Amino acid sequence: MGDKAHRMGDLNTGAGVITSIPQSTVFCNTSLLAVNGSKGTSHPTGPPHSAGTWETANGSSTVNAGGIPVNKEGDADTCTHTRTGGSSNVNIG
Repeated sequence: MGDKAHRMGDLNTGAGVITSIPQSTVFCNTSLLAVNGSKGTSHPTGPPHSAGTWETANGSSTVNAGGIPVNKEGDADTCTHTRTGGSSNVNIG
């Protein structure tokens, strides 16, 4: 069935919020769909959790947006926190 798709504004387990996504054409529930390389807010403080220094990573091996792997619940970001929550009705296999 897959895991919940992540979008602009979704969180990781450290409360880092996605604020920048390197693709601009694929949407999920009216928000940009997150892909590897998306960046976000600081959490809690300092590297590697500073705003704009961590990126989403470890996206789907089978689903891409603009040729970039799509992020989903459970993927580990470069700061080591994992994606949590996400879309209530769009899943990524």
